[in-house]
Amino acid sequence: MTTFTIYTIGTNETILFAAQELLKYLKRMTGSSGKIRPRLAYDPGAKGLWLGLVQDIPGMALPRLESELDDALVVEVEGGTGRIVGANPRSLLLGVYRFLHTLGCRWLRPKAEGEWIPHRALEQMTVRLAEQPSYRHRAICIEGAVSLENVLDIIDWAPKVGFSGYFHQFREGHTFFERWYSHQYNPFKTPEQCPVERARQFTRQIERELARRGMVYHAIGHGWTCEAFGIPGLGWEPVVQDWPDEVTQALAEVNGQRAMWQDIPLITSLCFSNPQVRARVVKCVVEYLETHHNIQALHFWLDDGFNNKCECEHCRQMRPSDFYIVLLNELDEALTRKGFTEKVVFLSYADMLWAPEVERLKNPNRFILMFAPITRSYRKPLFPSNLQVQEPPYERNRLVFSNNNDEQLAFLRAWQATFTGDSFIYDYHMWRPGTYTIDPDHLFLARLLSTDIKNLHKLGLNGMVSCQILRIFFPTGMGMYVMGRTLWDEALSFDALMDEYFPAAFGTDWALCKEYLLALSELQDVVPVHEVELDIHPQAEERLAQGLERIRQFTPVIERNLALPDLCQARSWHYLQVHAGILERWLNILAARARGDQEEARRRWKSLREMVQRAEDDLQPVLDVYAFVSEYEKRF
Repeated sequence: MTTFTIYTIGTNETILFAAQELLKYLKRMTGSSGKIRPRLAYDPGAKGLWLGLVQDIPGMALPRLESELDDALVVEVEGGTGRIVGANPRSLLLGVYRFLHTLGCRWLRPKAEGEWIPHRALEQMTVRLAEQPSYRHRAICIEGAVSLENVLDIIDWAPKVGFSGYFHQFREGHTFFERWYSHQYNPFKTPEQCPVERARQFTRQIERELARRGMVYHAIGHGWTCEAFGIPGLGWEPVVQDWPDEVTQALAEVNGQRAMWQDIPLITSLCFSNPQVRARVVKCVVEYLETHHNIQALHFWLDDGFNNKCECEHCRQMRPSDFYIVLLNELDEALTRKGFTEKVVFLSYADMLWAPEVERLKNPNRFILMFAPITRSYRKPLFPSNLQVQEPPYERNRLVFSNNNDEQLAFLRAWQATFTGDSFIYDYHMWRPGTYTIDPDHLFLARLLSTDIKNLHKLGLNGMVSCQILRIFFPTGMGMYVMGRTLWDEALSFDALMDEYFPAAFGTDWALCKEYLLALSELQDVVPVHEVELDIHPQAEERLAQGLERIRQFTPVIERNLALPDLCQARSWHYLQVHAGILERWLNILAARARGDQEEARRRWKSLREMVQRAEDDLQPVLDVYAFVSEYEKRF
């Protein structure tokens, strides 16, 4: 049996992990045995695959990077021997995955069942790459309902398709874990307890896995405004109690009262003209960083509310975003005194979409601007069609948030006029999983993502952090695959990525599968899954019948592929079969609505809901049942 050797230079944890990953996949691809040999220095006489940083291997060169958040790699392998080099340990791991991808490996969704690994002889492995990703920021943010395993699976999968970071919201992500373990919205599963301390233990495990891969760790976001006063920012649930005077006096005054906004601490704003309030918030951040040293991008956001900003005499003197800049400058000064070098992410979102009029950041290199156009339209790309569109006037606590993309980009331009530093978009394509699951044009969001990502540089943005459901690989993972691959290489066309994804996911009948999903897209104007109200197209009954017939005609193709010998492909067809059943029921729900039979539509919804709930154990890695049910329950 052929054997091979992987040499590593040094003992860095991420470099050793990269070697373990390379060993694992090469053994599967070649059927050969291999071993890892750590070395202190490069030895050109030792034949094998060498993994190291650019400064440790003579004759290798990479462009000079502007930031420690940047990546670059070189692969020079011929006949199964050579070198894989990274600008940093994370880049080296990405280089290993790029080498394997070039050889045909495909990671289509998390877990081993989502891997398609070809067979190839070691001596046939010749790859030459010199790459920098198109965008610096390439990360996924936790949302929805998740188990610890779900988060660890997405962290394991993400760098395989080019992502470099993960964003763990709040201090411990408790609300996202609690949703899963309590099995909210699924009465057929037994609830488990998930106290805050358990979520903190999960967070420590997540941090270890991120460090193991050298991934960029984004942390916190909302919550500082309540945590600063000892009130946990765990989620969006109301907390009804009498608050001490020192808390009440720090809250925003709205309509003449200082009180918790809708009884929810996380969405309650503060009186930021009060220097003592600002000092309290800054102290909270500094104290957190004194005990958490593994964060590369600390998100310092304000409350998650809108039209709730302080109306006191002093706060009215400037826009909330001006006071935000004052607060950011005070935070930077405090962090600098302590010697902290972490990047601080600040956001343009909700009331903070309106840029500051007076204040400016004194140390822009400390900060990264995050543009979060949550109310944008997801039916067309985020790219200006009319540069003459201006942001609407700022009217404190009387703001209306439009889905007009030109208006959203007017906000961005105003912020960019005040800040020219690093920035990325925080976007929400995968935030509403119900629409993704039963959208007849399943590939629409994936296509939109491709276009939106390609436009980012033109908008002056250096990447994306995706605010999204983590379990969103149903019926396929095409959207997530497109996101990761296009953030890595914006030159990749959507059609090319489809032709890369579908053969690996579905095998011999992949073209028929792609044709089927594209054919369903003809129902898009009949099934308005992206709208709040389920209004029905005037020709709905006829068109819905056509959709049901397409599903019926394709069923034999699905059935003949369910027993494929390759696990990845068999599971892909299984998920497509379940999806066909869900979509069939959904079209029948809309047919009942089209006939005006609301009671029958509700009855059919309850049947669909129970079907999905009972199938959760089977679908758990790819479909967030909590998010799916909560998305549509309110509409029936």
